[in-house]
Amino acid sequence: MDGFHGNYEFKIVEEIGGGTFGFVEKVELFNVAGNRCGYYARKSLKELGAELQDQFKRRFAREVTYQASCVHKNIVNVYLCNLRVEQPWFIMDLAEADLHKDLLSNSMGIEDKISALNMIFEGVIYMHGRGFLHRDLKPFNVLRFAGNVYKISDFGLVKNLDKERESELITKMMDDGMGTPYFMSPEARVGVYSPQSDIYALGLIMDLMEFPSSQSLSKIFQKSTMHRPGDRYSTVTEMYSDFAKASSELIP
Repeated sequence: MDGFHGNYEFKIVEEIGGGTFGFVEKVELFNVAGNRCGYYARKSLKELGAELQDQFKRRFAREVTYQASCVHKNIVNVYLCNLRVEQPWFIMDLAEADLHKDLLSNSMGIEDKISALNMIFEGVIYMHGRGFLHRDLKPFNVLRFAGNVYKISDFGLVKNLDKERESELITKMMDDGMGTPYFMSPEARVGVYSPQSDIYALGLIMDLMEFPSSQSLSKIFQKSTMHRPGDRYSTVTEMYSDFAKASSELIP
């Protein structure tokens, strides 16, 4: 076995993804009795050198803690983690694909797209209700699992609106205009975030789905992506409600 934690052992199958600070592997999980639990995904922090390792270990621990605390059907679950090693890691469900790949493949019908966006809305509504902003919503970070269930992943840039629970160092590091440029609202580009920043990204995700032309959907897109945060939807729930009405017009 390549590793163990608590009552479980895992065998690394292959690396399946990576970014600037971390990488993801497909692993096979077993309990201590040797019974196979199945395939999962393990995300680990890269070796970043002495100057950065401690800083990003704290950031990684923050990511795992926040994601694990969000137990919802449309948020990727965290099952196991080890944050005390030099390269901390956590284990989550293994996705079949992500929304970006699904949209590129042109395999999604109108009802599939509506269903996927509904799941994204529900996941973000839950996060906002817990006081978290995702700050990096995009098709790459929406994973598809068995049964065409979509779940929000990658809590690396999540912000806790309860500032008392954020250390000054982490808050400063995480508020420095971080995110994916195309999906960042104008204010996010200068390090200012609110629920409306996530709403802006949701509007862009909806637009990328290329729904049939609809005046109602066009109004939702325009309102969710207004330049000034105060001109956007006040909550994701409000946006979701308008989308439910508009999308019903698209289904025969």
